[in-house]
Amino acid sequence: MNVIEMHIAVQQGVDKINSLQADSLLSEEIDLELNKNLARFINLKYGKNNLYGKGFEESQKRIDDLRTIVTEYEAPVTFKEVLSPDKVWVDTFQLPSDYMYLVNQFSYLWIDKCKHIGYTLENPAEVSFIVLNLNSFVCNNASGTSAAFLEDITMVQDVSDLTLGQASIWSPSIGEDWSPSAFPSDIEAVKNNIIENPGDGFTIYWEEYSTLSYPGSFIVVVDTELHPWFNSDPSLSALTQAWGRGYDTASDVYAPALLMDTAYSEKRVPNSTSDRLMAVNKFSQQDDIFTLLTDPFNTTKHTSPLTTIRGQAIDVYTSDIFIIDTVKITYIRRPMEISLSLGVDCELPTHTHQEIVSMAVNSILEEISDPRYKTAIREASRNE
Repeated sequence: MNVIEMHIAVQQGVDKINSLQADSLLSEEIDLELNKNLARFINLKYGKNNLYGKGFEESQKRIDDLRTIVTEYEAPVTFKEVLSPDKVWVDTFQLPSDYMYLVNQFSYLWIDKCKHIGYTLENPAEVSFIVLNLNSFVCNNASGTSAAFLEDITMVQDVSDLTLGQASIWSPSIGEDWSPSAFPSDIEAVKNNIIENPGDGFTIYWEEYSTLSYPGSFIVVVDTELHPWFNSDPSLSALTQAWGRGYDTASDVYAPALLMDTAYSEKRVPNSTSDRLMAVNKFSQQDDIFTLLTDPFNTTKHTSPLTTIRGQAIDVYTSDIFIIDTVKITYIRRPMEISLSLGVDCELPTHTHQEIVSMAVNSILEEISDPRYKTAIREASRNE
């Protein structure tokens, strides 16, 4: 089902034939119920709180229910701290912004024949970038007038003197022209067009790049060799900015240049030539980690590094004989929210759509205290 068909199915399921009992349901309310039950559906299929008491990947049905949102992600770790001198070090892996549930995790690591391995702390290369928020910048809602998309996005050396450096970050591809009337239905098309059509000297990422994370925003990485006038320090001269030109001057928007802060993103690099191996990580609860680390039989090893999870990060514990290079995870990501106005369909496989619709119908019937709720829930309980 696409989003329109899901809305029709919900309205048909809730409203008695020709009675118009629930004819006052707004499309936004249906979106809300569909997304609420989409999240509930994922939780039911991932965990064991369901009819058959089986969790994710314990049956082919469970595997197929969630396969479209199972995602892989690999990134370097950054140095966190020395937990115990000459014994235990801690590195941190940042989880992606759309992370929901962990499926598995493993590390690529450096080891020098089980001998002590020295290291040097290195900062990553500086990254010059500009952050463009989708809502306030690209969708141009900041002007206070009617919402509209931008005609194009340009990087300018000085917005007060446009005769100085300029470079096109993005212009709509040939044949595409999104006017204010295209808002909001074409948001996804505009978003993809921006990512796929960067100007010379620019690379555009959505939400994440290296250790940078800006949910709901584009990260525009700037090649400063091609654009040497890029300046992220307003104390030196005019600050470089991204200039989003609206369909009228009142809706123009701006975003400042930035430089990645490398103070907290040091990485350990081995001093000697080492072998790069792969090892499956071993998860530990926070209240057990220190006991395990002091136990010679259960401490962290290059064959099974110990890890803990906190906030938006995985901490990896190492000994003096190995250093973590990157961590790779398989996880269930947070799906995009279903939206009729934005034309966003359900990302789960087609065979799950009717189940989600049925759950939404049951939820609505319960909320309006319809006597058919008990019948509807009884029918839904027969679903696997």
